[in-house]
Amino acid sequence: TIATATAAAAARSLTLPFPSSNVFLHIRKSRLPISWQSLRCLSHSAKVVNTLSLLRQLDTASLCDADKSMQASDTQNTETNKYQPLQLMDQDIRPLTLGRQTMAGVARTIECKVPNDFLPVLDGLSRAQTNDVLIINTNNSHRAVAGELFCAESARRGVAGIVVDGPMRDTAFLSDFSDAVRCFARSVTPYSGTTQHLGEDQVPLSCGSVTIQPGDIVVGDNDGIVVAPLETFEAILPLAQSIKSAEERIRGAVSNGTSLHSMTNHEDHVKSIANGEPSSLKFL
Repeated sequence: TIATATAAAAARSLTLPFPSSNVFLHIRKSRLPISWQSLRCLSHSAKVVNTLSLLRQLDTASLCDADKSMQASDTQNTETNKYQPLQLMDQDIRPLTLGRQTMAGVARTIECKVPNDFLPVLDGLSRAQTNDVLIINTNNSHRAVAGELFCAESARRGVAGIVVDGPMRDTAFLSDFSDAVRCFARSVTPYSGTTQHLGEDQVPLSCGSVTIQPGDIVVGDNDGIVVAPLETFEAILPLAQSIKSAEERIRGAVSNGTSLHSMTNHEDHVKSIANGEPSSLKFL
C-alpha cells in the first residue's frame, strides 16, 4: 500500500549512518510526508498498539482520576477479578523533554549492575522495538547513562520514551525530540559513565520507587509517570476518556464566563461534610 511504501521509505531515510546529531537535521529536512507516530509500527500486538494509541490522547491526570474512582468503587474481592491500581513513580523522576505529547509504551527494562556504567543501556537499546519505553535502573549512578545519541537511535527505532532512575545529559538536544521520544530522568549531568560492565534487560526492577515488570504499560507526561499491566489501563480507559471530555467541556464554559462552582454540587457537598454526612464532590 501507499502507507506501507511511505513508512518503508521513511525507515530507509532514518537508517543512514549518523556520526553526530546531524541525524536530526537530516530527518527534519526530509521531504517525505512522515510523522514520528507513523514509524511506531506493529512491533507489539494489535491490541496493545490500539490501547497505546488511545492512551496518547489522554493525560496522566485523567488516568489517575479514573484510577481513584475505580479503587473507590472496586468491590471485587476475588484474586482473579480484583482491580490492580496504577503505580505512580516518585516526583523526582522529571521530564527532560517538555511538550503536550503523552508518552505511552511497553516497558523494556534495563538493569545497570555496576553504577556509572552505561553499557547495559547501549546493549538493551540494540533490542528495543517500536512502542517500547526504556526503563533504566542505574543503581544510584551519578554519571549520565544516556543522552543525545541514545535518543536519536531511540527515535530511529520508534521507541516511545526513555525513563532513567539516574542521570541523563545533552538536554539541549533532547528537546528536539519532544514529539518523538519523551525523556525522563532523576537528574542531569554532563559527565558520562563507562562501558565496561554488562547488566540485565527484561527483568523486574525498581524505577522511580515502583516495581516494574517487562511488558507493563508506561504512560508519562509533564505531570509524571504511571505504570500498570495492560489490563489496568483497559479497565480505566473509558472512564478516563469521559473525565478528560468533561474537563474540556467545563474549561471551555469557564473561559466563556460560567462559574466553576455552578457546574458542581459544591454547596450541597460542603453542607453535607459540615453535618458529618457522606458526600462526594461531583461535576453537574
